[in-house]
Amino acid sequence: MNLASDPPIERKIMRMAHRVRWQHPAISARGIDQTRLMIEQPGMHSKEHSAFHFLVLGDSGTGRHRRHSPPRHIAERLLPHKDKAAFLLHTGDVVYLVGAAAQYRNNFIRPYREWLCGGDDWESINPQNLVFNKPFLPVLGNHDYYDLAPIISALAGLTLPLRRYLQWFHDVDTGWRGSDQGGCFAHAFMDVLSDVPSSQLDDYLDRHYKAEWDGQRCLQYQPGYHTRLPNRYYRFRHAGVDVFALDSNTLIAPLSSHDDQGLLRQQLKSLDEKQNRCLKALSLQTRDEQKRDRLMDDLETLQEERLDLQRRLHHHAAEDGEQLTWLRDGLIASHRDPSARGRILTLHHPPYVTERTKWSQADTLGIRQRLRNVLDDVNTALGKQSRNIRTVDLVLSGHAHCLEILRTHDTGHGDSFTNWAVCGGSGYSLRDQRGQGPHLSESQSNGKQQRVASSDLYVGRSWADCDGGKAYSALRVDISEGVPLQIRLTPLISNRKEDGWNEVTMDPIELPQADQLKTMFSTAD
Repeated sequence: MNLASDPPIERKIMRMAHRVRWQHPAISARGIDQTRLMIEQPGMHSKEHSAFHFLVLGDSGTGRHRRHSPPRHIAERLLPHKDKAAFLLHTGDVVYLVGAAAQYRNNFIRPYREWLCGGDDWESINPQNLVFNKPFLPVLGNHDYYDLAPIISALAGLTLPLRRYLQWFHDVDTGWRGSDQGGCFAHAFMDVLSDVPSSQLDDYLDRHYKAEWDGQRCLQYQPGYHTRLPNRYYRFRHAGVDVFALDSNTLIAPLSSHDDQGLLRQQLKSLDEKQNRCLKALSLQTRDEQKRDRLMDDLETLQEERLDLQRRLHHHAAEDGEQLTWLRDGLIASHRDPSARGRILTLHHPPYVTERTKWSQADTLGIRQRLRNVLDDVNTALGKQSRNIRTVDLVLSGHAHCLEILRTHDTGHGDSFTNWAVCGGSGYSLRDQRGQGPHLSESQSNGKQQRVASSDLYVGRSWADCDGGKAYSALRVDISEGVPLQIRLTPLISNRKEDGWNEVTMDPIELPQADQLKTMFSTAD
């Protein structure tokens, strides 16, 4: 039984396009690019190649913990870095479990209230009218698109008052409505032009879409006044660094339809049995919060594995070619623009990860191959220009509930010798690294295994550096002045113990250049 439903890719694209009035005549007539964002930051030199830092967190949106809140604690850890940060990137899953509007106040507004105008009175903030005092820029996660399955929705609605009264099973972290297929995220963060009356649309566009980028108008992001995203995927520039924010939920269709259908159904049946046992055990754990947390973690893992299997069983999903073409063309233009000195991608689903439940899922392999195809196309278009430079300098993702830093080897594609960071351990259930170790390999046409990526740091559920305890995390990313782009990552880690929190300070990690990675891996191999 599905506890949540995930809309088809075609429906996600269609509903979001309707919300932003995609390519409406009034928009086209003004030459507005609905995928670009110009961030207004008085006092910050966003056009110069100056040094700056930004913050990253992801998979944070839980309100389950009544006696302590990992999302709130990680939010507090970010506060000393907030004032001088250029922006914050959230890698998705802003609100668990099904992105419902009723959960935004406790699961998002409450922990991140210092980032919001009027945050001192956070209980009165309308989730559909969020205004940030500092650029807070999320991408959509899978949970931000989920809805409750109809029977679960009915049961959740009927039992919600009782669950709140008894305080048990309240930690399921949902009311009785879902995300409206991403609608709650859209109203919290995006510029929902469909809500603007047609008679007022011209005036609205002229007030908020007046910034210019390469001769095209685009949405102006104004902290403290109007802090909206133009679309479900978008790009912006700061200090010569182009940031591309993707909606990976429409890029994860399974690659192959040649799976053994009988085997997949058998695996699905096994997952159903595990899920039933988990639900039964959860109903008996009414007071032990620690045991209930682990059962809820297991239940959420089983649900995601179930949805992954279902996508493979019913392989007919569309591919979001429009977004892939946008990314390809944007990267090519960025490389040819002398004022751009680097490129960063941020998305929810990680192309490379060693977390035990995600490393081999169809979602992971699907986004890896599609991103590879784009990067290969970019390199082909750039020709000789691409030989001595990276196609992208850093790829940030979430989805896997951990903090992980990886580097790719020579994959034979445009994603070779690239730095990858998974930042998905900022509040929800944490996961362990896979038992097979930190190196990822792929089967070649000759039947041999080729190593394609290696993990240099993994922080999650059982982190050895904190005696095997849970280690929640976020990232500070520092960009140096000038070219070539130098990137330094500082993990911000907090270990939860029975008597409180233990802050872990790690040394900054300097990310190597592509030629340094080539030397490192050729020596190691």
